[in-house]
Amino acid sequence: MRPLGLLIAVSALLSFCNAKDEMQVEEFVKRHLNSLGTEQARSAARNRAVQGTLQFHMQHQGGTADGKAVFVSEGNKLVSLLKIPSSGYHGERFVSDGKRTEVATMKPGAYSELGQFVNSHNEIFTTGLWGGTLSTGWPISDLQGHHVSIQYVGRKKIDGRELQQFRYMPAKRSDLEIRLFFDPETGRHEMTTYDLTIAPQLAATEEENAKQKSTTYSIEERFGDYKQSDGLWLPGRWDIRFTLDVPGDPAHPQDIARAARFDTWEFAVSVTSISHNVTLDPKNFEVK
Repeated sequence: MRPLGLLIAVSALLSFCNAKDEMQVEEFVKRHLNSLGTEQARSAARNRAVQGTLQFHMQHQGGTADGKAVFVSEGNKLVSLLKIPSSGYHGERFVSDGKRTEVATMKPGAYSELGQFVNSHNEIFTTGLWGGTLSTGWPISDLQGHHVSIQYVGRKKIDGRELQQFRYMPAKRSDLEIRLFFDPETGRHEMTTYDLTIAPQLAATEEENAKQKSTTYSIEERFGDYKQSDGLWLPGRWDIRFTLDVPGDPAHPQDIARAARFDTWEFAVSVTSISHNVTLDPKNFEVK
C-alpha cells in the first residue's frame, strides 16, 4: 500500500503546484493589465495608429539610416511599416488579418533575411505579439481568446535589471522559443524574444560532423519610455534587433552561396504620436 500512497501524495503535490502556478499567472496578468490602464480605458480602444521616427543600423555595413515607422492595429489585425529611404534596403512591411500574414518583398519573389524569417514564422503576428502593448491584439489582454498560455519561469537579470520571465506557448506548435519579460515592480512589458536554433545535418564523416555548427536566428523587441495616451500607458520607444548566425559549409569553403553569415539588424523606433479609434480602410488589413 505504501507505493500507492506515495503515488497519491505525489499527484496531490503536482496538482497543488499547478494550481499555484495558475494562480500566480492569473494574479500577474491582472497586475500587468492594470499597468496599462483601467478596464474602461482598455476596452475603449477599438483601434490604434502609432507613428514614429526610425533609426536603422546593419552591423556588417556600418553607419545608420533614418526613416519612419507606422504601426496600425484593430483587434487582431495589424499593419507594421518600417520604412527606410535607401536604394539597397527599403525596410519592411508586414500585414496580418489575424490568421494570415503578408510580408513585402525586396523584389519579386525575394524577401530580405528578416522578411524571410518572419514569413516562415507568422505566429509572431497572428497571435498579436508583434509590437507588444502597442498592438490592440496584445494576447495577454485575452489569453483564452487567443488560445495561448504563458508559464512563469523565474526572474532573469538583463542589463543589470531583474525581470520576470514567462514562456509563451501558442495554440499551434511553434519552432520558436518565445519569452516575455516584465518589470516586477510595475508589471509593464519590457521585452519579447523569439529564438530559433536549427541543428546541422549529419555529414558523411565524423570529422565533418565535428566541424558542423547550428544555425541560429533571433528577434528581440524591447519597449520603454512609457507615456500616457487616452488613459493608457503605452511604450514611447520600440527597439527591434534581428540577429542571424549561419555557419558556412566546411565541405565547400570556396562557395560564396554557402559561406558563413553573421549579422545584426537594429531598428530603433521613437514614437511621436498615438491615436485611437481613427477611421481605417478595411483594405489596409487585406492579405492577398
